[in-house]
Amino acid sequence: MARLFFVDVDGTILDGSRNMLEVSEKTRYAINELKKDNYVIIASGRCMGLMDPKIIELEPNGFVLCNGAYAEVDHKEVYALYFDKKDLNKVIEVVNKYEGFYILETYDEMYVDSLESKPFLKFLSGWARALDGFVTGDISDKKFMIAMIGFLDPDVKPQVEKELSGYVDLASHKQFASYDVNIRGINKGTGVKKLREFLNVDYEDTYAFGDAMNDLEMLQEVRHPVLVTNCANELKHFGFEMTDDVLDDGFYNYLVLNKLIKPL
Repeated sequence: MARLFFVDVDGTILDGSRNMLEVSEKTRYAINELKKDNYVIIASGRCMGLMDPKIIELEPNGFVLCNGAYAEVDHKEVYALYFDKKDLNKVIEVVNKYEGFYILETYDEMYVDSLESKPFLKFLSGWARALDGFVTGDISDKKFMIAMIGFLDPDVKPQVEKELSGYVDLASHKQFASYDVNIRGINKGTGVKKLREFLNVDYEDTYAFGDAMNDLEMLQEVRHPVLVTNCANELKHFGFEMTDDVLDDGFYNYLVLNKLIKPL
C-alpha cells in the first residue's frame, strides 16, 4: 500500500533565512526513493508563481499550495478556493492603515501594492528573494487564494490581529512582523485531508514534515507528524516527533532511521 508524504519547503528542506538555498543531495535522493512506491506532496504557503524552481525540479507527485487553498496531483487541479472580496478589501485597508505591505497571490501571479515600499523590500531581503515575478496593477478582476502582509513596526501586530479577526486567518512568520493571510477555516490540513481522500490512502500511512505554525493543521491531520529541530518554539509543545535541523538533513535522517528509505 502506498504511503503519503507531505513536505513543507521553507525551514524544512530549504532555509533561506540561514542561507540554505539549495536542496541537499540527501533530500533529492530521499524524495526520488519515496516516489518509487509512494506519493510525495509539497505543501507550501507559496503559490506556484513563488515556488522555487529547485523544488519544482524535484517533480513531486503533487502540490498543496497557498496554505491549503489549492491542490493538484499529476499536474491536474484537485480543487481551488478564493478569498471573498470584502475580506480581501479589509486586509488591504488594515495594511494601508498601519503602513505595511501586501502580496496577493493567484495560482501563479504575485501582486504587490508597491515594489518600492520599505517594509516589502525588508521582507524580501530576509526571504532571500529577488523582485522578479512581482507585479503591480489593477486587481479588481483577479481572484486570490492567499496573501502575505508585513509591517516595519512589530508593535502594530496585536492591533492588526484584532482588526482582521473574523475576516481571515493569520499565520505569523518566525521572522519579521509578517503573516500568511489565509481564507478563514482553510489551511494546509484542508489540503492533506482532501488529497488523502482523493488518493485513497489509509490514515495510518500518512506523514508530514514541517517547521512553522502554518504547518500545525497539516501535522495534526496525519498519523506521523514530524518537526525539524529548527521549528517554531510554539510547535514543540504539541508532542510531535522530532528529527534533526534542516541544515543537518533532518528529513532524510528521519526516513532512514525509520527504514522508510535505504541510506544513500
